[in-house]
Amino acid sequence: MGEIVAIIISLIYKGKINDSVSEGLESKIESYIAYNNDNKNGDIDDKEIVDKIQETLECCGIHGTESYLEDDIWVSTNNNETVPASCCSGEPAANDLCSIKKANGAANPALFEEGCLDLTTAKLSDNAGLVIGISIGFILIQIVGVVLGCVLCKRIARDGYKEV
Repeated sequence: MGEIVAIIISLIYKGKINDSVSEGLESKIESYIAYNNDNKNGDIDDKEIVDKIQETLECCGIHGTESYLEDDIWVSTNNNETVPASCCSGEPAANDLCSIKKANGAANPALFEEGCLDLTTAKLSDNAGLVIGISIGFILIQIVGVVLGCVLCKRIARDGYKEV
C-alpha cells in the first residue's frame, strides 16, 4: 500500500520539484552570502551545504555566477570579480574565493558557470522515475506473495490440514 502512495506522490509532485529546489537553494545561498559577509550572520551549515552542492555538481549559484555577482552584500564584501572557491575546480584559493577572470582578462576555465538549480532539478526528476520503478517492483513482489498465500489457503481448505 505504501508503494502505491509513493508512486502517486512522485507523480503529483514531480512538477513541483523545481519550485521546492529553487526555494531551498535561494534560502541556502542567501545564508551563505550572509555568513561570508564580515559579520558572519549566516549559518556555517548552510555554507558547507552550498559548497558541497557546488563542488559535487560542478555548478555555481542558482542560475549561474550572477547569484553572487549581482548580490549587493556579496559585491560589497568580495567585489564583483569573485565567486566562492567551490564554484571552481582545483585547489581553493587561500581567501576561499575564485576569480571569474584570469590575470590576462580571459574567462577562468576552472569556473563552473552553470547554475545549480537546473542540475539539481534534472537529477531529482531523473530519480523520480527510479523511485516509481522500484515501487512498482515492490508492488509486484507483494502481489505474487498474496497470490501464493491464497493458493496455499485454497489447497489447505481442499485437502485439509494434515500434521506431518
